[in-house]
Amino acid sequence: MRFLVVCGCAVLLGLSGCATAPVAQAPAHLNAHPVSAFELDGRIALRYGRESSLANIHWQHTPARDTLALSTPLGQTVAVLIRDSTGVTLTDSGGHIHTASSLEDLTGQLLGWRLPLQDLTYWVAGSAIPQLPYRVNTDSATGMIELAQSDWLVTYKRWTMAEGKELPDNLVVSGAGVTVHLIVGEWLQAR
Repeated sequence: MRFLVVCGCAVLLGLSGCATAPVAQAPAHLNAHPVSAFELDGRIALRYGRESSLANIHWQHTPARDTLALSTPLGQTVAVLIRDSTGVTLTDSGGHIHTASSLEDLTGQLLGWRLPLQDLTYWVAGSAIPQLPYRVNTDSATGMIELAQSDWLVTYKRWTMAEGKELPDNLVVSGAGVTVHLIVGEWLQAR
């Protein structure tokens, strides 16, 4: 259960039963202008070593704050993660509160590996992290785009039109022995 709580929070990726916008053709490149705020509903699957977990996710992101709510497939809240200027707070289903200066530190403390939340906010929205080197490979036959950055590999499998731009709705992030698969059920208007 602890693995599900922390991993789910760490990945913040997903799929829900909500209707989605029509599937778009994969762009020939990543989004050049990072999305500064987003909100999504989806499902996230995380694998680390022999352990794996699956959760529904609702993620609201702004530069100042992230709020992630993870729930079971039946809708029971498993964890709520909040990142703001004071750090990261994770409240699990038992009401236990875990804090750290960053999600990377929190996953390091609880699980022994670090998940880069700040990097994920760029990758989930189909952008590379500005000012950091990266490599992009595009497979024209499948439409998949691979982004290699900061020792992580992001594989964009499918894109959709949302908020007037092409955004990924099926991606896999892997590195440091961790694999996170996110299927976005719905991109919502950022609040």
